[in-house]
Amino acid sequence: MNSTKAPSVHDRVKLTPAKDRLRDTRGNAYDGDARNVLNQKKEDGAAHGYRPRRGGRYDHKEDRSPSPEPPVTRVFSREIRTAPFPPRFRQPTTLTKYSGETDPGLWLNDYRLACQLGGATDDTVIIRNLPLHLADSTRTWLEHLPANQIHNWSDLVRTFVGNFQGTYVRPGNYWDLRGCRQQPDEPL
Repeated sequence: MNSTKAPSVHDRVKLTPAKDRLRDTRGNAYDGDARNVLNQKKEDGAAHGYRPRRGGRYDHKEDRSPSPEPPVTRVFSREIRTAPFPPRFRQPTTLTKYSGETDPGLWLNDYRLACQLGGATDDTVIIRNLPLHLADSTRTWLEHLPANQIHNWSDLVRTFVGNFQGTYVRPGNYWDLRGCRQQPDEPL
């Protein structure tokens, strides 16, 4: 009897092992392949000292960088900057942005009432919401005020009205009317 075995199918066909047949599909992060983008993000995070938790989930304890506050809020006290909005608060929609052309005290009263109608009961929330309702020039003015200057509603009114009191166009009065003279060729 012949004790030699018959050659295997792999030997006869001369197939290369599967591990050698697989080609490297790893490209760069910018080729549009989602795997490559994710792998690149992992590598970038590891280069900066970030180590993902088991399962690759984000570890909030690892990220210790402080979140920057928007520059407009520096003028407000910390209590105002961190005031939580009511769950069902609705922004005033019918109120025009303040641009300095109307009476600042009257506009602030209208703004406060509109916010209260929208569900804000606390003045800190109303003050925190104020920058959204200021036009460009008035918002720039607010952004450049010293830090922690406004702590409550009376501070806001004093600062706001004090700055914009002289900028709005007032309606004419008796003295303005006395200064008018009718020309000889003008009808009444």
